[in-house]
Amino acid sequence: MHRTRSILLAACALLLAADPSSAVESKIGPAGQVILDGTPVVPVGVWVQPPYLFEYHRQLGATCIVSPARERGDFADSASDVYAAAQRTSMGLIVQSGRRRSDHPNVWGYIASYMDPRRIDQVGRDRAHLRQADPNRFMMVNIAIDEFIVGDHEAAYTEGLRSTDAVISHVWPELRDPTTANLRNVALFIDRVRRYCHGREGGEVSIWVELNPHPWKLKDQQGGTAFPSPTREEVRFQIWLALIHGADAIVIFPITFDPFVYSQIPALNEKEIAANAALIKRMTPALTAGESALPITITSDQPDGIIDRTTRDLDGTHYIFVLNGGRDPQTLTLAVPGLGDRWMLVDAVTDQPLAAPEGTHSERLDGLALRIWKLQARPPHEPSARGDQ
Repeated sequence: MHRTRSILLAACALLLAADPSSAVESKIGPAGQVILDGTPVVPVGVWVQPPYLFEYHRQLGATCIVSPARERGDFADSASDVYAAAQRTSMGLIVQSGRRRSDHPNVWGYIASYMDPRRIDQVGRDRAHLRQADPNRFMMVNIAIDEFIVGDHEAAYTEGLRSTDAVISHVWPELRDPTTANLRNVALFIDRVRRYCHGREGGEVSIWVELNPHPWKLKDQQGGTAFPSPTREEVRFQIWLALIHGADAIVIFPITFDPFVYSQIPALNEKEIAANAALIKRMTPALTAGESALPITITSDQPDGIIDRTTRDLDGTHYIFVLNGGRDPQTLTLAVPGLGDRWMLVDAVTDQPLAAPEGTHSERLDGLALRIWKLQARPPHEPSARGDQ
């Protein structure tokens, strides 16, 4: 009896705390950016977690939970636990579309069911229903990756992407071949989504990518294949490969199946997630800005070297995000008109100035390595960086 009374009191307190005037307004920008109360953000989410793990993931840098456990009818004690834990840890929530809470300040949006290419009109109906019920939140749809990534049902998926605000999918290296890990699958997924969004009214959808940080296995009905844990370098590479190719949010997928387990993340990968979440937060103003119009060139000393890159212009400071897209070392050379004279080159992570002799800058990058450079206008009368060591 006392436990029942305590639960009722807690539920009443939660309802009183859910002030509609404090509810967040979330929307998707024209380039897929998530915008909360007018501010662009790059969410770092976690997929299907119970309330007792919210604080743990918050410590790793997560900012939201996508489809929290109780919303799926899994292992939380009660629905109120999810909302109380979200408020306590300042976590955003992407909740199941059937459990709308338009009054709750932590609800960012809603996730509907899978985008089924055989019933693609259901996506539009779901969105229209949600828009009527809660016009201030975005709708997300899960894409089953197997058919999508190989190009099946292109017309249906293209239509479906015009009827949702955001998409999410679980992508892993062995997705297309269980015997071969291809870290670039995440880029293939994002590139296909963006291609299907070409000409979409309102711009691109928001692209959320789920990545594994741990050893895990498929469901038994999918073969039950077990996959090893990625290394720290592979975790970092997939995160930044996704962001460079146009992902708008990173979602950690620390789950395995049959039995369903909230899996433990290896300690080194915990550190890697935390470090990259902090770097994403620091780089959010640049990541959510528009592309730079400067004629920036990056070349490799390896004829077959893969370079993944994107640029941003943040109030006149130009950011260059670049990855060595393969496992072998490469020496990359950056060239920009005026580099060393008009433009000062800085390592955006360490804030250390970089030399640009003869108007270029070269660095050797280990396999899968990340660099973030920024170009700042050189103050008048400051000596040129050409020839600096």
